[in-house]
Amino acid sequence: MATTAQNHRPDGQRLSAPIEHDSVSEVLQVVRFRGMFICRSELAAPWGFQMGGRDFANFHILLTGKACLEVGSDRRRIWVSAGDLVVLPHGSQHTMRDSPGSKVLKLEDLIATAKSYRRGTLRAGGDGAKCVLLCGGFNFEERKANPLLAVLPKVIHLQGRRPGVDAWVRSVFDFLKRESAAGLPGAEAVITRLADILFIEALRAHFGSADSDRPSLSVALRDPGIGSVLAMLHRYPESDRTLESLSRHAGMSRTAFATRFAELVGEPPMRYLTRCRANKAAKLLRNNGVTVQQVAERVGYDSEPGFSRAFKRLLGISPAEYRRASSSMRSDHRAKSRP
Repeated sequence: MATTAQNHRPDGQRLSAPIEHDSVSEVLQVVRFRGMFICRSELAAPWGFQMGGRDFANFHILLTGKACLEVGSDRRRIWVSAGDLVVLPHGSQHTMRDSPGSKVLKLEDLIATAKSYRRGTLRAGGDGAKCVLLCGGFNFEERKANPLLAVLPKVIHLQGRRPGVDAWVRSVFDFLKRESAAGLPGAEAVITRLADILFIEALRAHFGSADSDRPSLSVALRDPGIGSVLAMLHRYPESDRTLESLSRHAGMSRTAFATRFAELVGEPPMRYLTRCRANKAAKLLRNNGVTVQQVAERVGYDSEPGFSRAFKRLLGISPAEYRRASSSMRSDHRAKSRP
């Protein structure tokens, strides 16, 4: 039975809801992508490739066979079996190969020396045991401002033998392959929305299976006090918040709340709030009909200068610069989309 906690709207109205469902739903609202790509690889042992750090999230699904994954400088090996889904939310450098001793090539070199690469299918490797791997990437709308992305682990490994995982992974990817191959009008929009679904389903499964003894966002979402605050910050980032008001909402002392929040979520509560506000601001700034002053007011800042300083500290550019860059990106995308 779900734990129930009292949630509060900014107007003081009290809402009662199962905290696990409410918190997860609110947190997942920030998952949005502006694009996605996929590639099918038919690999025969020995094989291995390395992907450098990327500005997008990577994923791998093993349809047949097995593979060994190593992420970043951590030499811990993760064995991936048929039906497994691996998501690297931060686009971390990683290596995939059939066994720990196999030679590794940069992905670009593997493609260049492949037996064939046609219609999105790569065939490479030797003459040994075969596996089929689906690889791809998610392009987030705004990585630095996304509060959820900032606190996710380097790698999420969902084992296909878990009840339900194999079924939805294969269903989504069957649809993705059909859409990408058909080339029908609107295919890109459909594929991008399917990317949303795939990533959200992966996170839901991750939140439900994460080790409850280790500090993590999944534990934070199950914590009645911290989970309630997370849901509120995502739903109403524009409301006036202080560390004291957030701790009261959680039913904890200020010190205990700040310590527990940072331990579970990975950063202090007020910085997490800044991300929530910046994420909403980034969406508003992509609308040229709203002024920067209006954006500042809508995300909870009393003044445009204060908003601009907070936005630039987090994203590295001012709101006006972000707007110009987004407008230029949309123009380039429209130009490339024209026949």
